[in-house]
Amino acid sequence: MLGILGSFGMGFMSKSSCGDVMPCRAALSWGGKPFKLSFCIHSATVEGDDVSSSSKPYVTVNAGDKSKQTELGDWSREDGRWTFREVLTMEVNADDEACISISCNQQYDLVVAALSLASRCVGEVCVPIASVLPQLQVEDRDIEGMVYVTPNIGFDLMKDGVKTGRAFMSFETKQPPPNLLRASGTSDAWCALSK
Repeated sequence: MLGILGSFGMGFMSKSSCGDVMPCRAALSWGGKPFKLSFCIHSATVEGDDVSSSSKPYVTVNAGDKSKQTELGDWSREDGRWTFREVLTMEVNADDEACISISCNQQYDLVVAALSLASRCVGEVCVPIASVLPQLQVEDRDIEGMVYVTPNIGFDLMKDGVKTGRAFMSFETKQPPPNLLRASGTSDAWCALSK
């Protein structure tokens, strides 16, 4: 018991002398500093007869404990795919996974009334955010300034182990991604002692 009190006292006393040497406190960091990442959903193809003109698809993006969804897609006859042209912005960490799924509303038009059932998932893909970060390239936009963007990427949509379609999207952020900060040496790994 006396040893515990002694170590507590020594720790308390050393706090005042080490405070000016190490101005930060130790803390657990699970995933680093969060940043805003925009999911630019361009279009999607769905194989089979899962989607019809009466049951238009929409895209849902889940990252961490957040979820956002697009409006219903529009069918493009020229491209032969569903187009969305929407941007969903979410705050993510580099170690998060984004789960992108395409779902369809189930509606039946009974001459007297329309019956709407729960939506069903057509296909989904999970994308680690860490795999997207190396593909970000800086782009100078006139109004927005410097933006980090990826090219348009196609992801295979799966359901029950079978490919059900393909989603085409890109990613962008206005903040420098964590991997670029480490590469340039501007990271504050030592609590701003490197300044």
